Amino acid sequence: MSLKKALLAASLLTVTAVYGLTTATLPVHAQALRPATLQRTTLVVGDIEKSLDFYQRIGLVKLSDTAGADGDKSSVYGSADLPLTADSKSSRLIILKAGDTASVALLWYDRPQLPSARGNLVGIGSGDVIVNIEVPDLQAAYGRLGQIGTRFQRQPSRFNQVAPDGTQLAGQHVLAYDPDGHMIEISQMDKK
Repeated sequence: MSLKKALLAASLLTVTAVYGLTTATLPVHAQALRPATLQRTTLVVGDIEKSLDFYQRIGLVKLSDTAGADGDKSSVYGSADLPLTADSKSSRLIILKAGDTASVALLWYDRPQLPSARGNLVGIGSGDVIVNIEVPDLQAAYGRLGQIGTRFQRQPSRFNQVAPDGTQLAGQHVLAYDPDGHMIEISQMDKK
């Protein structure tokens, strides 16, 4: 899509949001640009209890906890569903609430434990993820994570950036590694 078409579509979406128009009134190419909703990010973890403790210390709340065996209809993801790095026979999926609509899921396999497919657990590169979690009290979350020996990439620091809509955002954040080496950016926005 050309820049001109993208800008036109963005303008139409803004007008639609401001004036309450329906997407049926938008051109077809603008309808395709409606934003999707991120429902859940699933992280494959090596120690489900350590990971659960880590994310609960940030402030996420457990919504569900499901165990399954490979081949069970109730199993969320088994070897028939995903290209696992080992022939695991059982799994457990814990879903944690992260905000009003999003969630973080922790997916764990046992017997044998899945070896990491990542070569470098000290840095990040292509194929890695950075999960951003906004909290109401960064210093409290930082302190709770420090109690369990969390490895921090960066200590809490201030940031200023421009949002996609042009407004200025300010706050503080910290970069930490969860027990499996996923980079987690924990942020607290300044009150307006």
